[in-house]
Amino acid sequence: MIKIFGAVLIVLASTLLGFIFAENARKRLVQLREIQSALIQLQSEIFFTRTTLPDACDSVAGKSKYPINVIFERVSKQLKNNGSNSVYDAFLSALSEEVEGNCLIKEDKEILLDLAKALGESDLDGHKKVFSLSEHNLKTIIQTLEGNVDKNVKMYRYLGFSLGAAVAIILI
Repeated sequence: MIKIFGAVLIVLASTLLGFIFAENARKRLVQLREIQSALIQLQSEIFFTRTTLPDACDSVAGKSKYPINVIFERVSKQLKNNGSNSVYDAFLSALSEEVEGNCLIKEDKEILLDLAKALGESDLDGHKKVFSLSEHNLKTIIQTLEGNVDKNVKMYRYLGFSLGAAVAIILI
């Protein structure tokens, strides 16, 4: 009786883990779209309204959804308080701090860091090129994920259940 109860718990726990991984894959796609939107807003703030970068990041934070808005809030605060030596350092610090619900991986963060390296270091034409490169990189990742996210969600769910069932069978 205890073995059966333990086996059921193992299957339930592994199935739950599969659902958690599946949800993280879906959230990553949503957050990348939010970053794409935030970068378009940041670009328009810088180019069209000629807003300073700390104020532009603050404005983008106000228009973005959680957890992306937290990243831009932190960058804005660091730039306003001279808490970092460069824009890159502000983004690096903001991205390295943990934000609950953040599903971005290193590759995603690198796109923002590459953009941050050039912000404040070049003229408007250089900024335009860097923004277009960042948008292109994001579009590429988003298109890849859109094709795979449904398959990955199903795979994580089935894999979680299957591994739990296999472990339960082995233990019984």
